[in-house]
Amino acid sequence: MINIRKLAAVDMALNGTRFILWEFALGVVLPLILGLLSIRAGLMQSSPVNWESAMGFWLVGIALNYIPLFLYAILIAKAGTVKQEGEPEIQHAKRYGVQQVVILIPLLVVILALVQEARSRQKAK
Repeated sequence: MINIRKLAAVDMALNGTRFILWEFALGVVLPLILGLLSIRAGLMQSSPVNWESAMGFWLVGIALNYIPLFLYAILIAKAGTVKQEGEPEIQHAKRYGVQQVVILIPLLVVILALVQEARSRQKAK
């Protein structure tokens, strides 16, 4: 299974903390704005089901996927654990690169992150 926190850590180790923080922040903001504008355009049409609305909901789903990545990146950066968490995983960078496609599946990253957090909290107890 894809570990969302490690996905963020590998990106940070490979591309730098500042760059990834900006990338993930823009990954939240830009698709959200475009998605909302697209939904608005779709709602102004006579048919409630149209490509603008579908595209808008897809873009909002992508924006939501970037939220856990952004939050993990902030936590990793604040803890200063980019090297400890990201560098051991660099050997699997190709796998993580392929796994990043899940960002395009609306809400999948959110669901995976919530499941993984729940599991890690159960293990901590």
